[in-house]
Amino acid sequence: MDEIDTRPTAATRLEVPVLIVGAGPAGLVTAISLARQGVRSLVVERHPSTSIFPRATGVSTRSMEIFRSFGIDEEVRRGGWGIVPRQATVRWLGDPEPVEGALGFPDADVAAAVSPTTATVSPQDHLEPVLVDHYRSLGMGEIRFSTELVFFEGEADGVTATLRDRIDGTVVTVRSRYLVGADGHRSTVRDALGIPMEGPDDLGQFISILFRADLSTVLGDDVYGLYVIGGDAGPPTVLVPSGADDRFVFAIPLLPGMDAAATAAAFPPERCIALIRDAARRPDLDVEILASNAFAFSAQVASRLRDGRVILVGDAAHRMTPRGGRGMNTAIADAYDLGWKLAWTVRGLATEALVESYEIERGPVGRRNVALSMVPGEGGGTDDGLLEDLGAVVRSAVIVDDGSSEPASAAGADPSYWPDARPGARAPHAWLSIGEERLSTLDLFGRELVLMVAGDAGSWRTAAASVAESMPGPAVRIRSVGRWLRDTDGTFAETYGLSDGGAVLVRPDGVVAWRMRSAPTDMRRALAAAVAVATGRGSDADRDVLSGVVSIAGAHEEAA
Repeated sequence: MDEIDTRPTAATRLEVPVLIVGAGPAGLVTAISLARQGVRSLVVERHPSTSIFPRATGVSTRSMEIFRSFGIDEEVRRGGWGIVPRQATVRWLGDPEPVEGALGFPDADVAAAVSPTTATVSPQDHLEPVLVDHYRSLGMGEIRFSTELVFFEGEADGVTATLRDRIDGTVVTVRSRYLVGADGHRSTVRDALGIPMEGPDDLGQFISILFRADLSTVLGDDVYGLYVIGGDAGPPTVLVPSGADDRFVFAIPLLPGMDAAATAAAFPPERCIALIRDAARRPDLDVEILASNAFAFSAQVASRLRDGRVILVGDAAHRMTPRGGRGMNTAIADAYDLGWKLAWTVRGLATEALVESYEIERGPVGRRNVALSMVPGEGGGTDDGLLEDLGAVVRSAVIVDDGSSEPASAAGADPSYWPDARPGARAPHAWLSIGEERLSTLDLFGRELVLMVAGDAGSWRTAAASVAESMPGPAVRIRSVGRWLRDTDGTFAETYGLSDGGAVLVRPDGVVAWRMRSAPTDMRRALAAAVAVATGRGSDADRDVLSGVVSIAGAHEEAA
């Protein structure tokens, strides 16, 4: 089941390794991650196209790192424009004395110290077509719009689903190894599984007005990512820049109990225009109302993310308020994690334990971010958001804990992100070079297991070749920093916590699976055990080997 059988076009039965329901960021990133690992998928979306609304606009540093690994970061960036990544509380738009506040995104110079890229503003109706085009360019599957999931049934070895074309009524049966529910907070997949959502579903009602207007002379040269406008009458309203084409979202709190009909009656287009003009203090401002809709702040998580061969991702798994801008970015990181794990399991490079680790690793991150989104104001967390965005340390049976403690800066009274190569952490960024080419350590990850070695890696290469000959699973790419790869800034070994001959094993999602601070005596045995654990094949004997290696190495370092 490595290819989609689409013969003929009107076929009533298809087979595909992974069926993905939902073509938002979560579903599309899952599909791209599968494709980059050589596994086909079929993506279905009940709507006729990608989102026609800007929705989420803040793309975090980690999301941009993921898009950089896809080679589409600059295309994503073209959907927005440079803004001040902070919140401004103002009396009116154009207030000469804005009060700045944290927005959960770092300034460019702060991000440059820890990442090869920066966060950006790019509305979802720009981002999604970029993802669709990239997925299609990989030639590893297809997307069917106006297609809905009608029914599915999970079995021990796969899922059988029924799809219906919403235009012509054609019904198709799809057999897949896995089904991914990426179909949003009203998830059909989650509801069919009977998985409840936990947490409040109504933390306040709002009306969101999408409009176009030239506010350049109102806002000036420094455009903030979010404006909180304190009016003289009533609670504050919010303005969010939503694209480089002069689009903005104006959000107004609603009175409790207002239904759709009451909201529509209370906010006809002429009143919406008047409210926007009043906020800008420009009674003659040319305003074009594009759309409006009511929505509720919610902070909910699914009680579980998996039921057999069916897995939830994105808003189907967790729904959070807009505070902190973490909703879409959490979904992107989840999907990036899930995609390669499904692919390696489908290809036989790993066992089912790797797929099981998705919920174990990413579930706590989603729950944390949902909880943070309930904090009033900017949404909790650190001012620049880097600790939450880059600093998560995940734990599971496919990661070898080396007993490292949390960096002092991250655990202090005023926590902040500090690059750290503990197992379970995102492998830190450091600039390297090959000849005249400059690249980040992050550029080396994405498709395979990578062993980053401090200094000469000759013995590690011999060990890796022996492991590849003697056990199933993925090959390990050896990267020697200090010989072929030059440590441009002289920070690699210190940042990764390695002495000469030490190494870290990094997964395709950029997470450290294992770290050996100094060279072990039996490299082959240690590496074989680490690869076995990282691919879900690890036995108690493998863990005993790694436990012994780690403790012995630690004792040697203390003695030194």
